[in-house]
Amino acid sequence: MSLVLACGQFSPSAGDIAANVATMLDQMQQAAGSGAALIVFPELALTGYLPPEEVTPLAVAPVGPEMAPLRQAAERLGVAVALGFPELAPDGIRYNSMAYISGSGDVAYVYRKTHLWDTEKQWATPGSTVGTFEAAGVRAGMWICYDTRFPEVGRLVAVNGGTLALVATAWLGPADEWELAVRARALDNGLYVVASALQGQHASYRFNGSSLIVDPHGNVLGRIPEGRQAIVTAGYDPAVVQGFRARLPLLAHRRLDAYAPLGKAADW
Repeated sequence: MSLVLACGQFSPSAGDIAANVATMLDQMQQAAGSGAALIVFPELALTGYLPPEEVTPLAVAPVGPEMAPLRQAAERLGVAVALGFPELAPDGIRYNSMAYISGSGDVAYVYRKTHLWDTEKQWATPGSTVGTFEAAGVRAGMWICYDTRFPEVGRLVAVNGGTLALVATAWLGPADEWELAVRARALDNGLYVVASALQGQHASYRFNGSSLIVDPHGNVLGRIPEGRQAIVTAGYDPAVVQGFRARLPLLAHRRLDAYAPLGKAADW
C-alpha cells in the first residue's frame, strides 16, 4: 500500500518531558495535516539525550502517564508515532528504547537499542532482538543511532520481512557519516528509511546531522536542514521496493555458507 511518511525534528528541552511531548504533539498535528500515516521522532525525544545521572531518574514505562498524551493524539489524529525514550521495564531494568504507537493509540512495539554508545552503558542495558511489526499496514522495523553503523541490524529487519525502517538518533559523530550510513542501510536491504535526528546540544553533547527520508535506492526523498525545527514528508511506494528487490534479489543471493567467520571475535 502507498502511504505518506513523516519525520519530525527538534531541539529538546533537557529533562522536560511535558515540553517535549508538547513539541511532538504539534508536529503530529502538522503530519496529520499533510496526510501522513506515521511520524518518527529522534532518540530520547521524550527527555533529551542526557548524561547518565540525569536520564536515569527519567526512565518511564511506554504505557505510563508520560506518553499518554501521545497515545491519545495518535488515536485522535489517526497518525502513528515512533519515538525514542528511556524505558523502565517492569523488572526495573532500563533501556534506551523506541516505541511505536499505532494510529489507534496502542503501544504496538518497543525496540531496545542493541549497540550502546559510550556513557549509555552506565544507565542502559542493551537489547538483544531486532524484530518487525505492522506499521500503518507495512512491515517495519526500528533501530537507534549507533545501530545504524552495523549492517547486521538493517539486514535483520529485511530478513524478518521489513520494507520500512523507522530510525531515531542523537548523532554525536560527523553528519556526513550519519547520512552515508542511513542511505547505505536502505540500499543494502531495499528498504525505505525514515531517520529522525535530535538537534542542539546539552552538557558535553552536540548533536549532528539532518533528518532524512530515504528510498530503497538510497535516494534522499526528504531532508530537514540541520538545526531547524520542522517536519518533512515523502511517499512510500511498495512498487519501488518490489522493483528494487526483483532487480537485485540480495537476500536470495546471500552466501550463508561463506559467512561463518562473521561469528568470530575481532581484534578491533
